Amino acid sequence: MFNPFAQGGWPNAANPNAGSSGTGSSPQPSIFGALPYPTRNPTPMFMTFRFTQFSPTIMDSTVTANSRTYFRVKTDVPTVGYTVIHNSANQPTIVIEWLRHPVIEIRDILSKRQTSQWLELSADKTYRTMTARGKTFLWVPDGSHISLYSAGLGAPQIYARVAREEGAVALELTSEAIQIGLLEVTVAAALLLQCGRNID
Repeated sequence: MFNPFAQGGWPNAANPNAGSSGTGSSPQPSIFGALPYPTRNPTPMFMTFRFTQFSPTIMDSTVTANSRTYFRVKTDVPTVGYTVIHNSANQPTIVIEWLRHPVIEIRDILSKRQTSQWLELSADKTYRTMTARGKTFLWVPDGSHISLYSAGLGAPQIYARVAREEGAVALELTSEAIQIGLLEVTVAAALLLQCGRNID
């Protein structure tokens, strides 16, 4: 009968001295299959929302995805000095007051505060910190995008990214970002980051 352990030189009941070098040291264990195979994080799936129909800028636009309107952005209507973003049910969801230091409020998510406090610019001016839904995030320039990452000591996780397109601004969100309720927050942040106005 063929014994693969005996053929490989491993110690076994039929041949207890196999594999012995005579020095009394035990053979080193094989590590093949002992450790998990290192894999890269899978590329996240994004859902793309677009600020379109600029009239004439993003400050008066429509936010759509999959041929559906999610938000309408209106500035100075009905009140001068305000940008109001209505959801698909035509409810005011995000209000920005354009003071010397602009103020933002997001219904049921963010109480009224200065945009400079909500999207706080880092001391070296390389990223902005944003707190929403009890978590801290970072908006970081990333090539042609501005990307939203988790903050903290672990490997950063991407939640969203914003980029200019021909006649539009694209906001891409991961499914996790949508599940944890970041849609309204990222729409507001994308508008502030792309509007061209001073938000500090």
